[in-house]
Amino acid sequence: MECKHSLLFMSGFCGVERWLSFITVKLEVSAVARSSVMALLPLGSNNALAGSSWPISKEEPADLVKLGRHVLDAASASGGRALIVDNTASDSPVELYEAWLAAGADVATPNKKAGSGPIDRYNRILAASRSGGSRFLYEATVGAGLPILGPLQTLVRAGDTVESVEGIFSGTLSYIFNTWRPGMKFSEVVEDAKEKGFTEPDPRDDLGGTDVARKVTILARELGLKVELEDIPVKSLVPEALQKWEPPAGVKLGDAFVKELAAFDGEMSSLLEEAEAANEVLRFVGAVDVKSGKASVKLARYPKDHPFASTQFADNIAAVSSKWYNPRPLVIQGPGAGASVTAAGIFGNVMEVMQGMRRPS
Repeated sequence: MECKHSLLFMSGFCGVERWLSFITVKLEVSAVARSSVMALLPLGSNNALAGSSWPISKEEPADLVKLGRHVLDAASASGGRALIVDNTASDSPVELYEAWLAAGADVATPNKKAGSGPIDRYNRILAASRSGGSRFLYEATVGAGLPILGPLQTLVRAGDTVESVEGIFSGTLSYIFNTWRPGMKFSEVVEDAKEKGFTEPDPRDDLGGTDVARKVTILARELGLKVELEDIPVKSLVPEALQKWEPPAGVKLGDAFVKELAAFDGEMSSLLEEAEAANEVLRFVGAVDVKSGKASVKLARYPKDHPFASTQFADNIAAVSSKWYNPRPLVIQGPGAGASVTAAGIFGNVMEVMQGMRRPS
């Protein structure tokens, strides 16, 4: 059986050119979109992906409703299925997931807004996937290319009971705390991370912990907890005095923020010195406790023989405790950020969607 998908890529291609040459089933690009423009390819034009070749037609202003309809029509014309890959971090396409899935389009995405947004919308998205006979796949939302959600789902299907998940889910904060040593200023390590391209343009977006909280929300819901993003307590690393601070006009926010952060180096150094004195390390973690029904995001201390102390560079790591994995948890560790590994996570979901076409209905 030929597995044919009419494909839409939305926004930053997230390294997809790295894996296109490995695709062994037929994919036809019917649309490509970015934040403000899109390109719709003619129906039935057999725009098969080949290596890093991207057949692009004339651009027009982005219209996600029109775009989704075009992809579904292209799939119908080719006798295949529609597959939408949303590589954005925007809420706009997420608002259309329900309609796309209900119409039979498969969706694969690293976009965390669906899994961590309002729980009513999240439940409607899952229900639309069931009613439309489509697949909603989001492995890359938590660990990028690091498989975390898949193993959790496998454990549950096999009859295990997951009791808790704890981990380092930010490549940026992993790098910062893996790099920071006694005698180093915290603000200088943040500046180093910024210069290496790890941080957002506003480092507060990383230090504030909201991105980790989104991932924890997704994990909590995956494990059956009915939580909203706002329910999760987050211990921000941004000093209260800088949370609403704005730089002078004409000054780059990131550079100015690091200079302001230097005033708080003493407070941060005290935390590091206390951890070192106890032969422990500092790590910024997210945790879900299924038994208590609670989740949290915070800076915590761990013994130097703990798995979290073994992380390197910008590793992500998750420790899963369950009925089977107890007292020693299942530990999943590896690179969790970057275009290549994120593309790998998305590609794994794309292949899962297409393999599903081979299963009898």
